[in-house]
Amino acid sequence: MSNRNYTKPVHPQSIQIELVTPERYKEAAELMAYGFGHKFQHSSSLSISDLSSTFEQLLIHEPRQTHSLRVVTLENNTVTGTLGLKWKAAEGVDSVKRTNLKWWKACSQHIGYGKLMRILAGIQFLKHEPFAGECYIEDLVVHPTYQGKGLAKRLLDWAQHYMLHSSASLSYLSLHVARNNEHAIQLYERVHFHKKNCTRSLLTGMLLGEQYWYYMTRKGEYSIETEQA
Repeated sequence: MSNRNYTKPVHPQSIQIELVTPERYKEAAELMAYGFGHKFQHSSSLSISDLSSTFEQLLIHEPRQTHSLRVVTLENNTVTGTLGLKWKAAEGVDSVKRTNLKWWKACSQHIGYGKLMRILAGIQFLKHEPFAGECYIEDLVVHPTYQGKGLAKRLLDWAQHYMLHSSASLSYLSLHVARNNEHAIQLYERVHFHKKNCTRSLLTGMLLGEQYWYYMTRKGEYSIETEQA
C-alpha cells in the first residue's frame, strides 16, 4: 500500500469527512484492501494490489443504494480513512446488491475466476442484513500512518451523528469484530459499544481465518454532544 502524501501530522481541524466520489474510488479501494487483505489472503493468496483492483471495480460497478453509503476522511486532499454504513431497506425496496456483469468480467480477467469466487464467498459470509432501526457499520479502515491518532473515533462519531439525524428512523449502531482483535474491541468499548453476543462460523474460519465474531451495538442516546460535555 502506498504511503505517498502521508508524512504530515494529523490536525483535527484539517480533517474532512465526505461521501466517496468516483475520483476517490481508487484510494478508498486501497484502504479497503488493506483492511480486509489479511482475511482474503488467507484463502486466495491475492496481493493487496489485486484486492485493491477488485474493490475499486466493485465501487465503480455496484448499483447505488438508498440504504447504504460510504464516506472517506481527507487530510490535505488525500484519503486517510473510509467507513461503510448500511441499514434496512424501506418497504418494497430490494436490499440485495446485484453483482454487475461488467464488474465480474473486469475482475475475472484480472485475477481469474477461482480467486474471484473465493473473494465473493468471503464477502458473502461477512455480510449482515440489518434489522429495523439498526445502522450497521460494514467496515472501518484507517491508513496505517494515521492509526492511533483519533481518526477511527472521528469516523465512529460521524456515524453516530448520521444515525441520530437520519430520516431512516435509526436508533443504534452495530458492527462485527473478530474476537481476537483486542485493539479494535477496546476502541469500540471506549466509545460506548457493548458486546451483545459471540458467534462462531467454521466457514469464515476456513475462508478468512476468523471463526469467532463479537456483535457489538451502540445505543442512540449516546450523542456526540453528551460525550464532549
